[in-house]
Amino acid sequence: MRAALALLLTLGAGATCAACGGGPAPSEAVTIMVPWSTNTGEYQAFAAVMKKFEAETGIVVHPEVTRAVAQQLDADLSAGDPPDLVDLPSPGAVEQYQAQGRLRPLTVNLSSYDQPWRDLAESGTGTVYAVPVKADIKSLIWYRTDALAAPPASWQALENLSGHGTPWCLGLASGSTSGWPGADWVADILLSRHRAGDYEDWLAGQLPWTSAEVKDAWQAWGALLRYGAAVNGGVRGALTTAFNQAAGGMPAGRCELEHGALSATGLTSTAGYGYVVFPSGSGADAPVMVSGDFMGLFTGNPDARKFLSYLASDQAQARWVRQADGHAFSADRAVTPAAYPAGVQQKIAALLQPSARTMLCFDAADMMVPDLSTAFEQAALEYINDHGALPALLAGLQKTQQGAGSSPGAKLACAQP
Repeated sequence: MRAALALLLTLGAGATCAACGGGPAPSEAVTIMVPWSTNTGEYQAFAAVMKKFEAETGIVVHPEVTRAVAQQLDADLSAGDPPDLVDLPSPGAVEQYQAQGRLRPLTVNLSSYDQPWRDLAESGTGTVYAVPVKADIKSLIWYRTDALAAPPASWQALENLSGHGTPWCLGLASGSTSGWPGADWVADILLSRHRAGDYEDWLAGQLPWTSAEVKDAWQAWGALLRYGAAVNGGVRGALTTAFNQAAGGMPAGRCELEHGALSATGLTSTAGYGYVVFPSGSGADAPVMVSGDFMGLFTGNPDARKFLSYLASDQAQARWVRQADGHAFSADRAVTPAAYPAGVQQKIAALLQPSARTMLCFDAADMMVPDLSTAFEQAALEYINDHGALPALLAGLQKTQQGAGSSPGAKLACAQP
């Protein structure tokens, strides 16, 4: 199916090129699976990079859009017809497909890419198996600047705001991965209160889910949200609202705060909104939780290798983050804050630079093996619905971890660029 589509695209592109009387002749079309809906700024930012590559090389790129990347990719692999390139949502996915022998090793130079993305792209082997084409910072609290007299820069300030009304915007719905915003909350609190060492021990299975530290993080999240009473729409609203629709412009009187990456807020503009880095719960500055998209190669298509090398280049990374509505960030240190749209995005980008001297820790659920990650996200849904179930949920997660094992790359999660 894909081979026929690639041929059709190639013939069509060739006819167009012949008509225009010049330019490089296309060879084999490239198929690429991505999770960004075509009507979003995230997709349009990627498309700007893709179209520049097509114009420069004559190679046709055919995107396949699906939110269910893992399910669709597994089905395609079973059928023996995978796309050339796939945007993998986590280091856990890179590790999984590399261990299965599905990912092709790459010769892409990632020397200008910061940690922890670089080591995670190598899946702990020293060989590059995926390119961290996009980065994000999750340890952010967003707020309406006209609603608050001062930024909520401390945990105490967040507790004060949560003490009355429904200040929090929270959406946990995300199809097959529903619950991940809640998992991010728990991981961010654990990181804030117990630092990088305990965080990595937890990911490696050396700090149990039933430990006082992990239990404390869950309870702190529940208490801050007043077990749903501080959330716009309550528990039902949180469970049924899509993660990128909860803010909805953060309507006055309904919710004025949201936790997470800029790309996940659903805000089309940052005008009128500010952010603070997730406040430390232990005195010193807390590590910052990050995430990323990793592009992997699943076929022998040489043009796909060319496109992947292009996506990893300083030029393509700078073009990607320059698209204002894309809300994208780069792990390539050569892409300085000046490359981003002026304002909030430049300030966030500065956190990724080595000069910021910030400890960066990769998102916990993304580091976990798939079975445990899914269980973690499901537990977040169950906890917000019934906080009294926490002991049973933590015991279940501990049992799942013992059965599924821990990611061998867990100790690569935290690093200072």
